[in-house]
Amino acid sequence: MKKLLLVCCLFFALAAYMVEAGVTNCGSIANKPPKPAKKVTKEDVKVENDYDKVIAPKEGEGVHYLTVVSGDSPKPNKCGLLASNDPAKWAGWGGPLDCDNCSIGEGKGTRNEIVIGGTYFPRGIGTHGMANYTYDLTGAAYAKFEGYVGMSDEKDPTGCNHGGTSTFTFKVDGKEAFKSDTIPGSKDGKNVAPVKVEFDIPTGAKKLEIEIGDGGDGVGCDHSALGDAKLLTAQATTDVEADQKLPTSWADIKSSY
Repeated sequence: MKKLLLVCCLFFALAAYMVEAGVTNCGSIANKPPKPAKKVTKEDVKVENDYDKVIAPKEGEGVHYLTVVSGDSPKPNKCGLLASNDPAKWAGWGGPLDCDNCSIGEGKGTRNEIVIGGTYFPRGIGTHGMANYTYDLTGAAYAKFEGYVGMSDEKDPTGCNHGGTSTFTFKVDGKEAFKSDTIPGSKDGKNVAPVKVEFDIPTGAKKLEIEIGDGGDGVGCDHSALGDAKLLTAQATTDVEADQKLPTSWADIKSSY
């Protein structure tokens, strides 16, 4: 029992450190979240912004997060790469976006942390369909994109009966690299898990575009989110593939002892 308690304490201390290290001074939420993220043993579709999994930020040489506030372009700074297109296109409603690592909330002053399908993302971009982002890729030798997409838990469980819907399309120099199916916030009484997105960036690529659609049913309740969205250089890809496995839940830790 003592061994289990020690392992648990070390795990949560490490997770807290990694989260804090990855977010400090990089576009943190200015307001007090009206629906704060809450860690639980098992997330519940009927509860907004509860989570039982975390995708911890990956820090290190060659890891560059996508941002809308704290980054820089075309050369990324320590916080990441800043979107280079018209900020008016970054959110279909609730803008202008004024923080990284936050959901759209109900507009300025009501931003929340990013939780998608019971998974908490310390790094990411929250928005509202329909939205478009363009990132200039000429500032570094990017080799890969990795991230997650889905609907923010802040509209569960009653938001339009399914927490909104969106589609997510990624293009590199105009060529489609990834396109999701229509993703709802919940389905059949369960939260819909975040969808993993990863694809290679061709050598010499100049532009990454992200298009967020309305799922074909209008933009009502479409609180969309990009979780842990980052570009990796060749030197970073090996470490990320080794370190960033599936998110770990509290239940997984307990069952291993």
